[in-house]
Amino acid sequence: MEAVPPQLPREIVRYGPGVPASLSGGQAGLRAERVWRSGHGATPGRRPRSLRRLLGSALTVTLLAASGVVLYLRLYHPPFHVTGVVISHQKQTACGVDLTGRISTNGAAGTISYQWLLTSSPQPPQPQNVPVIAGQHAVYVLDTVEGSGHGEASQTATLQILGPDLRTASTTVVIRC
Repeated sequence: MEAVPPQLPREIVRYGPGVPASLSGGQAGLRAERVWRSGHGATPGRRPRSLRRLLGSALTVTLLAASGVVLYLRLYHPPFHVTGVVISHQKQTACGVDLTGRISTNGAAGTISYQWLLTSSPQPPQPQNVPVIAGQHAVYVLDTVEGSGHGEASQTATLQILGPDLRTASTTVVIRC
């Protein structure tokens, strides 16, 4: 068996951007090297580098700003405040009245300290605390005013907020036994 010598191709085919087929071997190599080093080949549809750089910077700034807003909203908690108080409901019972007070807040988390005051009550008021979770804008508190004997009597009931802000709401209560 005899070894067959390899045959050389009759025509050289060159591939790649910016390499014209009609140039001689030496010129094609120089042209390809120039295109490779400059980065500005004859590739249609490519944006110039400055526009890509500008768009990349704009996207980076936009993402950083959005991240900052998200972190602010997740981590910042406004201070807790009571924004209003009202005695919203009275319900007559057999010999008394059930009172409902509505305490409005700004929606932050905290604790409300309050007490009910009655004009004819011989007992001192009992301060109480109620927790408020974030997002809760109203808290309802209850008290019962009871009478004894027979007849009708009226007195003033006051819902007093002790903290975090001082506020009061009062109403006249008529007890029928």
